[in-house]
Amino acid sequence: MLAPSTATAAPTIAPSTASLSTAQSALEGYVKQKPQWKRCEADSPAEFQCAAIRVPLDYRVPSGKQISLAISRIKSTAPGKRHGVLLSNPGGPGGRGLYTPLGMQEKLPESAQQKFDLIGFDPRGVGQSSPVSCGLEPQDDNWLRPYKEETFDKDVVWVRDIAAKCKEKAGGTLPHITTRNTARDMDLIRAVLGEKKISYLGYSYGTYLGAVYTQLFPDRADRFVLDSAVDPARAWRGMIQWWAEGAEPAFDRWTEWAAARSEKYSLGDTPKKVDRTFWDLVAQADDRPIEVEGQPTTGDDIRSGMRAAVFSPQYATEAMVELK
Repeated sequence: MLAPSTATAAPTIAPSTASLSTAQSALEGYVKQKPQWKRCEADSPAEFQCAAIRVPLDYRVPSGKQISLAISRIKSTAPGKRHGVLLSNPGGPGGRGLYTPLGMQEKLPESAQQKFDLIGFDPRGVGQSSPVSCGLEPQDDNWLRPYKEETFDKDVVWVRDIAAKCKEKAGGTLPHITTRNTARDMDLIRAVLGEKKISYLGYSYGTYLGAVYTQLFPDRADRFVLDSAVDPARAWRGMIQWWAEGAEPAFDRWTEWAAARSEKYSLGDTPKKVDRTFWDLVAQADDRPIEVEGQPTTGDDIRSGMRAAVFSPQYATEAMVELK
């Protein structure tokens, strides 16, 4: 495993997993990379630049297989006031981060944009960073399956089938697609950019990633903002259980919210009527999928989509109106 170090700015690996000198030497080859920055896309802002760097698939064997990591940047708007680099992660797990500098450019105050180069990256296995594929068919790609007693056994078979396909297609890679390795990738980005420390902005799962980075590299963490924090003690099974526990009261609050705005949305003027409207739509879609913009929406899609009520009652309400 990687260990924090105050003696050098290069990533380190503990002697228990490899010879320290050999590991240092192998990682120094990665640190010396010179990213070839270029405009990300023809229609993207000129200041939004992308590059790719190499990272070890397995940090215990840095001289072994390599994977590609897609990174991006928007440089400080005031080089004279520049403080360092600001990395970010939007959450997920599995959310792409290559384009987050564009979002930060819109949301961060000018003072922050003057102080930092805004750095984005697709985490390993995602987007343009050596993406992992399990070779799934469209009918397989439906991971938001709400619990129903009558389909539970079938869903268990589906999960096991997906796991078998992923093992067959990417069994050698998947064990290395971990939060700790993503944190190690962040530290390699830091080293490649020639920085002694990084600052960081993480949302949701990104808060867990940020916490892991500070655990591994406490002396290389500068200013960290963790928004909508994940409890590290409950990642991930416990967190999913919490989602389920939170969904029920969130649904009740949503029915109250929508009922209070019945003149605008017409889902019902009491929470009970909104609740009935929702389940009527689910029953209708169970019987025959409802087409929305040419795409069929099943009852399970509606059940799963209602998780949006946890985050945005307005979005959930507008989605229901679209289905009516």
